[in-house]
Amino acid sequence: MRRKHCVGKVEIVVMWLLCLLVSTTVFAAEGKKTATVSIPPMPELYVTEPQPLTATQCGQCHIGIFRNIKNDGARHTFDCQKCHNTFHAYNPRKGEWDAIMPKCASCHAEPHGKAVIDCLGCHANPHAPKKVAMDARLINACPTCHAQPKEQLVKFPSKHSKLGCQTCHTSHGFKPSCFTCHKPHTADQPLSSCTGCHPVHKPTQVYYGNDVSPATCGACHSMVFAKWQKSPGRHGKVSCVTCHKEKHRFVPKCIDCHQNIHSQGILQRYPNCITCHLDAHDPPVTSGKKP
Repeated sequence: MRRKHCVGKVEIVVMWLLCLLVSTTVFAAEGKKTATVSIPPMPELYVTEPQPLTATQCGQCHIGIFRNIKNDGARHTFDCQKCHNTFHAYNPRKGEWDAIMPKCASCHAEPHGKAVIDCLGCHANPHAPKKVAMDARLINACPTCHAQPKEQLVKFPSKHSKLGCQTCHTSHGFKPSCFTCHKPHTADQPLSSCTGCHPVHKPTQVYYGNDVSPATCGACHSMVFAKWQKSPGRHGKVSCVTCHKEKHRFVPKCIDCHQNIHSQGILQRYPNCITCHLDAHDPPVTSGKKP
């Protein structure tokens, strides 16, 4: 009797669950709410296919990367999707970051030869390839790509020859201002004029054009410049570069400008004009006679 009584209770519970399931199904079929939040469908949002994101749209989230490319991207300033074919697929459990990132070899063969193939060793940030740290590895390899500067520093010794490349070039491609170490010749001297006379890697080989002012020369040759400024002779009206043409330390011959100024007898007796005229920057002046 007890067993039949228990079986009867089980049947009642099963029947109750079946009724609940049927009523729930009917309730849903009649269009009743099945969620706690009601959001109306908007199928018009899905009529057209989405267009690929532009670089600016990518940059709305990836602001730092966008600015890196903008400022130091060099030839990488193109559409993000030229490199990135997979988006937001990184799974920390799988740790597949390297697998989904584009490979340098997809575009670059061996731009620095077979000896240098570890791209990220120097170009740590592919979004700013122009920014390359001047570490020991790169410093030792400078002449590999920049042979001419090294040759000039060795062939024309100067204070620059005693410096390591990283002293001036604190990062790859960075060119410092000459005024970081050197004072300008004159207060109003433009920075752009420095390399016009002083080639950076052979600075003692000074070349200049006809537009260089005497004040620039006077910054180093102060005594001569002061004497030239006060000279009443015609040389006081002639710019330094008129006589000292094009190359620093060039000393002209007086006969380059002054010909047939004296008789052949005097010229033979005094072949050196300075014997009488004493100083080319301030020659004696006699009234009524040419200096």
